[in-house]
Amino acid sequence: MNRVNLSVAALLVAGFAFAQSPQTVASPGQQTAPVAVLPAASAGGNYSNIDQKAVGSDAMVQQQGTSNISFIDQTGSNASNKNNVDVLQWGNVQPGISGYLNYSDIKQTGEGNNFELMQQGDKNENFGLQNGVDNSVVVQQGANTPQQAEENLALSDQDGLENYAEIQQRYDNNKATITQRNDVSSGAGNWSYQEQIANPNQSAGHTAVGEQWGDDNTLIQLQEGSASGPNSLGNYAQANQGDALAAPDSATGAFAQQVQLGDGNEAYAGQKLTNDTSFQEQIGDLNLAEVKQNLSGSNAGGDNHAEQYQDGNLNEARIDQNGNNNIALQEQYGDDNYSKIKQRYGQVTGNEAISYQNGTLNNSVINQQANANMALVDQTGDGQMSVINQNNPLNGSPAATSGSNSATVIQRNANVALTPSTLKAAQTRADRRR
Repeated sequence: MNRVNLSVAALLVAGFAFAQSPQTVASPGQQTAPVAVLPAASAGGNYSNIDQKAVGSDAMVQQQGTSNISFIDQTGSNASNKNNVDVLQWGNVQPGISGYLNYSDIKQTGEGNNFELMQQGDKNENFGLQNGVDNSVVVQQGANTPQQAEENLALSDQDGLENYAEIQQRYDNNKATITQRNDVSSGAGNWSYQEQIANPNQSAGHTAVGEQWGDDNTLIQLQEGSASGPNSLGNYAQANQGDALAAPDSATGAFAQQVQLGDGNEAYAGQKLTNDTSFQEQIGDLNLAEVKQNLSGSNAGGDNHAEQYQDGNLNEARIDQNGNNNIALQEQYGDDNYSKIKQRYGQVTGNEAISYQNGTLNNSVINQQANANMALVDQTGDGQMSVINQNNPLNGSPAATSGSNSATVIQRNANVALTPSTLKAAQTRADRRR
């Protein structure tokens, strides 16, 4: 997949540093109505602008063809008088009038608003902005039948709490960003869901980026790629959870789940402080998964949980946790896989690291700092390698408290009649939609 160097200001967050530089999804910038020059259109080229004030408003727009533009602005609502938007921009890519180069811009302010958008065809864009509580967004670009839906862009931005955002994209090389800001109240987090399915055709992978501020947020990303086609490339998923601007970092209770099917995928998850959970699952070859928890590096932070599951060959899994009482679990099936767990600052309560590998020529590395840590490696097959390093000065200086660590390595040749330990890390742990 071509990695683009895009800039959504809210996504350029200091502190989310990965082994490979995470990507961001480019925003074209929210357009200002009216647009002075419409894109060149072979058919269509229509313009719609709806501005509604106060509560209980409904807006519906249907545009067929090429280079259509829709603006909707709704201000004011409450729990019993919600505003609603329904936009359809459609047309098969071939034959006939094409759903191509359409643009939808939706703004809503208040409580309990919702909008639904459907765009068919290629190179369409949607920008959605909601400010308030209990709002919802559902965006679908492409469909399961003939619409190709390539190179589409969807950006949803919600400011408030208890909001829900969902983006579904079909075919290939689409990009989606969901940004949710809740820095007001704990126990009232936001929920986001991104689903991208790369159907055949050229099957270039998708890009999904999710960012959530505040406590108790849930972020789920599902990507399915196709290994066929001359330009077949993997998908890219990134989850950033935590207060982007808060000092010190204070966000807790985040949940992230990333599932990728196919080859050459990349998944990154970054979570800020305590009581965070991350699950990553990849089925296929040449995939990369990485989780970072307690990104602030606080000695007092911890109680985080990370699981990674990979089934295939030449995959790589990494977990990096700071603080105390963390749990890291990695499970890999196949050949030539690599896993690494790094746990630092376990001064109060030790951390737990578990690595399961089944196949040949796999490599497991566990590094733990400070005291009362537990490391377990269970490998089945030939040519395996395991390295465990405990009380290691991972940050350049010895741990303040050390010792009382436990390390176990089990290595079985596949020809021996022993049943290896099996788990199934990173199974679906949450309903994909709220």
